[in-house]
Amino acid sequence: MKYFTHAVMIMGILSALNTTASANEPQNSAIRVLIDDQGTPYIHKDDAFDPWQITPLPYYQKTVAASGGYFHHRPSSESSPGYAYNEGATFAVGEYGMVFRYQNDTWQHVFGCLGAADVSTYSPKHAYCVTQTGDLKKFNLVAEKFGGNYGIPNKRIVKIDVNETGAVWAITDDNELYQRNNGNWHQININCPQTCTLKDVAVGGGEVYVTAHIFKNTRGSQQVYKLNGDELEKFGHFYNIDVDRDNTIWTISYDSKTLHYKRPGMIDFVEEQRVNHATVVDIGG
Repeated sequence: MKYFTHAVMIMGILSALNTTASANEPQNSAIRVLIDDQGTPYIHKDDAFDPWQITPLPYYQKTVAASGGYFHHRPSSESSPGYAYNEGATFAVGEYGMVFRYQNDTWQHVFGCLGAADVSTYSPKHAYCVTQTGDLKKFNLVAEKFGGNYGIPNKRIVKIDVNETGAVWAITDDNELYQRNNGNWHQININCPQTCTLKDVAVGGGEVYVTAHIFKNTRGSQQVYKLNGDELEKFGHFYNIDVDRDNTIWTISYDSKTLHYKRPGMIDFVEEQRVNHATVVDIGG
């Protein structure tokens, strides 16, 4: 009996060690970027336990837009050794209209999008920036810079989001919503009266979310809505929203400006506790 008890204890210890080792292994995980009320960006790998890392842009310029990337891990096997890498799809826009890409733990300037106003990525293959004149440019993986002109004819784009298929969703300065599929732009019908102003768009998990001012509903304050057909349905009590590649929904509380998340299968939103009490104004796109 004594030897049996010792054997059980040893098996338990080995099991615990194996569980701990598995928990510490790299995992496929979204990389998120938030912006606080001072224009400072924070970066975090979603499955990490450590706090969000403050990562100022060069010369401490304020960040006006950002978009997270993805961390990939391939487990070891007899035929394929394990490896992990950051795909390099994390971008940010500084207050002077420069675009930066986060690589090797630092922000690196990316050319080709002078006077940038917004940026959105799904992967390095599907990364776009918007200029202050409303043009849309795409990131070239080979040249490692933005180029081309993929904008909407006779329209000025102000905000974008890229979904899992690489389709670009865009808001124009005349309060219209568009989707770009297979190189063609299509306007999305949306019931947005003159008292409504579209501010941002987030697409993911099969849903389209719009941040807007709708005077009759919120006295003109910025709120989040879900697009249902051509109607905007109020979604929670949030200031802004984004959906990452794991279909986790990230929101900013309207009242407290704290960050919250809801993973697939969760019933309610949970406040993110690893931000160190930052006042959040943007969660990227």
